[in-house]
Amino acid sequence: MSLFSFIDSVARTVQQLATQPKPVPPVHTIARDETLPQIAAQYRGAVPQQTYEQQIKDANPQVLNWEALYPDTQIELPPAEHDGAQAQTVAYAQQAPAKTDKSPEVQRVDTAAQADAAHSTPQTRAELKAAVQAEMQSRYQAEFAARPTGAVYDAKTIDGYGLSIAGRYADNPAARAGIEAVSKDIRIDHEVEFTVMVANAGDPKAVVSILKDQWSKISPEAQQRLSTSVELGKLINEKIEPYVAEPFKGVDSGGDPKALMGPANESSRRLAELTDGLPPALAQAVVTQNIDTVLRITEVKPMYAGGNKFGEATSYANMARVYESLGDTGDGPRLRSDLAASYVGHSGDWRGQGYPFSENISNAIRDGVGPGLALEMARQLQGKGENELAGVFLGGVSHGAELLQQRIEGNLGQYKEMMGELARLLKYSEGLPPDKLNKAVNDYLAAKGKDDPDWLAKYQKLEKDLAADGRLLQETLGGLNALPAQVKATRPELMDKIKSIANDDDTLQAFGLAAGSDDRFLVGENADSTAALFDATKVSKEGAEYLKRLASQAINQNAMNVFAGVDPDNPASVADGKTRLEAMSRQYSGALGADAEQYRRAIGELEKLLDVPAGDTQAMASQLNKFHTELQGIEGFGAKQPAGITFRALGVAAAGLAFGKSTADAIDDPTWANQIAAFGDAAGLVKDARDLLTNPAAQAVDRNSPAAMEALESGLKRFENVNKVLGVVSAVGDVAKLVDALLSDRPLKGVEAGLYGLGATGTVIMAVSTGPVGALVGSVMIGVSVFGQSALGDYRDKQGKVEGSMKFLQNAGFDADAAAVLSDQGEDEYYLSIPTVPLIMQAARDDRIGAGRPLEGQAAIDYINEMPRDKLQVMVNQLRMANR
Repeated sequence: MSLFSFIDSVARTVQQLATQPKPVPPVHTIARDETLPQIAAQYRGAVPQQTYEQQIKDANPQVLNWEALYPDTQIELPPAEHDGAQAQTVAYAQQAPAKTDKSPEVQRVDTAAQADAAHSTPQTRAELKAAVQAEMQSRYQAEFAARPTGAVYDAKTIDGYGLSIAGRYADNPAARAGIEAVSKDIRIDHEVEFTVMVANAGDPKAVVSILKDQWSKISPEAQQRLSTSVELGKLINEKIEPYVAEPFKGVDSGGDPKALMGPANESSRRLAELTDGLPPALAQAVVTQNIDTVLRITEVKPMYAGGNKFGEATSYANMARVYESLGDTGDGPRLRSDLAASYVGHSGDWRGQGYPFSENISNAIRDGVGPGLALEMARQLQGKGENELAGVFLGGVSHGAELLQQRIEGNLGQYKEMMGELARLLKYSEGLPPDKLNKAVNDYLAAKGKDDPDWLAKYQKLEKDLAADGRLLQETLGGLNALPAQVKATRPELMDKIKSIANDDDTLQAFGLAAGSDDRFLVGENADSTAALFDATKVSKEGAEYLKRLASQAINQNAMNVFAGVDPDNPASVADGKTRLEAMSRQYSGALGADAEQYRRAIGELEKLLDVPAGDTQAMASQLNKFHTELQGIEGFGAKQPAGITFRALGVAAAGLAFGKSTADAIDDPTWANQIAAFGDAAGLVKDARDLLTNPAAQAVDRNSPAAMEALESGLKRFENVNKVLGVVSAVGDVAKLVDALLSDRPLKGVEAGLYGLGATGTVIMAVSTGPVGALVGSVMIGVSVFGQSALGDYRDKQGKVEGSMKFLQNAGFDADAAAVLSDQGEDEYYLSIPTVPLIMQAARDDRIGAGRPLEGQAAIDYINEMPRDKLQVMVNQLRMANR
């Protein structure tokens, strides 16, 4: 080629290039309400979501607030990897001039990443961390300079930078892994440093308040690092330790032990106040840094450490609260033991003051403080050979349990008195459609609230107090029973005393209320230890019913706990689950009395569900069918009997849990609803679960609105008459929570969904007695039939009974004539009034009221309303006579 031809060729090439359009970066016009994650998801291709979000931010420094994007604004899109060709983006990526100049920070990361990937040592990892952190800070400074009001250096920003930096090393897995590790470490450091920084600004109370608040916001790794960090120790020493120690400042007892009482009371009060509600790991750090003051507090002689009979906090009660705050994880057990030892170490100087200390212990328990410190002291005293003193301490704990029992008895009397009228109305209205009964109850409560605005608040406080006392009494009785035999032997009468308390009617009812507000109340060591005290031969006739329901609920809670913890793919886990289920039948035999053998057989059938392969829904349905058949053969466990319904509900819940675990990532509402319905059908549930998967009020529910969900869960309740036990399931609320759990990213969401599945099956569980807007809450409570009878003496006026019952039934949908015939006739315990609503509603279901077909719910009410009054009266009289 001649020189001229060569020059001509080059000229044409240059001309062609000059006439080609310059590559234009692709842009996106922001739509109204559009978010950065939505935009990134459209264009990111194979780039990780968070990485591409950060790349969009880097490419558009002019955007000041990515949380609230302005519509119609155009933003530049960085290149992305796509499975399919997208000409504009690809062209831009190919034609964009390659950057050959790297910043010093990027170069430093390159060098450090290569060195660490080749041979990682603590030194290379430290340099890599420093290099990555330097680049992150450099990028943040540039971003802040471009948009100072919109740039925040927080954990999310650090994670975004880390993903972006690691993304540069896709072809070097070792380098990428190293960068990801140090990025996580940088983020954890930042969480710890930021927490300490913000907490450092306040007074001691503000410090612990901020620490508590920040604890819930930082990652588990940051929580662990914070709890043992030098920075936290320094913060506590500077801000908290002087405040706790201050009451002892300049105090010299001068040989007068009473001189230490005031400082000890005040210092212990401050320490108890600061540790109250703190996560145990933080409470442990606070106590550790205040150990010198703790030792001074425990030097106070017993006669000056308590003995107050009027509820005023004393140093022993305060330190018992501190003991409870330490928890049983991490350093908690050691610190608890050390705290008890610091008291016991002075036992040689007490010289007959064991009884004052015993009184301190019982008063503390009376005032709501756990017995843990006293029980640990008794263990240590017995270990030192001081058996008499150990027995005195155990006497203090058991007397504290008696004081709790007395308070429960008083509160329970008020509780029954307040709810006696409603309990009777419910008893005489069992069998009504759930929405109608719910309306009648809400109308009743509204009228009560109008007459006495404080009525519901009083009731709820009583209920809360009874549940709290029930929890503390369980902890006290369970803790005493769990002591080693040689420790219990130091108080010979102890076992008879605590068995008597455990089998008291009031105790069992308080336990029922606590179990109703906490679905794990009957699970765990304390619950197991307390259950061992139950004895059906030592309770009253009514107590036997309470005990049976409590045992049934305990089996319910523990069985679900077993299924929640089983990994179907792990044979050892399955075997452990079977062992735990088998142990349940033995554990509650004393509470179940004559029914123990039937429950043992039912639990054995429930156990077989563990053998179904994970995810095999057809096999699960088949096994549930067999489960139903076998339950039919056990006396008292038929498909329409309370215990049978309970166990069928457990079976469906267990099946739903297994299903949720295996398919949670792909599940949606219809899939779940249909599967639960199929499981319910296979298990032979009386009520078709699909009936409960629609909202009875036909209203849309905003699941993001706590108020809407609360209204749904409290307002839409389902009541059925099963063996004169009022049970309730929040069907729609449970389904909504179940679906929300499955679609969430929460840990163990399958477990959560399975637990809600028990409610979603729509079964009525014998051990449940709950009502709308918080009324009648409690899994055992006081079974409505028994409760109603116990309250009759408080509601004797015949005309008042008749009028109240008629109004209640009219609110539930009956007309005036039907309500007059069906109402409570007002007889008291001297002449029993027969509840006819459950009888006639059952007769309607059995096609025995002349309709020519079975009727349920509203259809039955409509038919009854249309009946001539005289004909209805005759039918009601016949039903009453037949069921006297």
